[in-house]
Amino acid sequence: MLKDADMNLSCRQCGKQFVFSKAEQEFYELKGFSLPGHCRECRLARQNGTGKLACSKCGSELGKEANVYCTECLANGKLEVEIKAKKSQEAVSVARTKLLAVESEKAELAESLRRREQMVTDLEQKLGGLSQELEKAVQFHAALEWLQPILSEMAEKLGTLEKAQDSINEKMLQTIRVICERYDNVALWDVIKRSLRQNQNQSA
Repeated sequence: MLKDADMNLSCRQCGKQFVFSKAEQEFYELKGFSLPGHCRECRLARQNGTGKLACSKCGSELGKEANVYCTECLANGKLEVEIKAKKSQEAVSVARTKLLAVESEKAELAESLRRREQMVTDLEQKLGGLSQELEKAVQFHAALEWLQPILSEMAEKLGTLEKAQDSINEKMLQTIRVICERYDNVALWDVIKRSLRQNQNQSA
């Protein structure tokens, strides 16, 4: 269908020619209608009940409630369709933006979840290391409990040895005092030589 200019058509009912405007052509093409077969007056007469109203595309008769539009209303109808189409495109754009935002949030949540899972894995590894250290500490404590009696016995023996050493030291001091009292006027070297001679004589 040509829409570059108005068209002159003949009415099938009254035979008069009528103008089929460019706007009407676009509207009819949008709706999928074929060229109208009746002029505006005949269509109005059919709508008012003075004649029968038929579909301009297939010729089927329509009821009185069927809509018939003038050139101006057809142009307004096209504008309304364009407005609705624009609103639909805007709604689609808004929905696409929201979808992208949701996808971005989903990606952020997935990354956050991955990091938390990594943190849990690290904590589990640290917990495993602490468990091993705790096991070693328990084993060491058990070994200490096993060694405690031996250490106590060794401490007792050491105490006994220290007492014996103190007794020996005390006896040595007493001996030195006696020697000093006996040989107060004798040189220490003479005392030592005399003691050595006595020990040699006793050994012989």
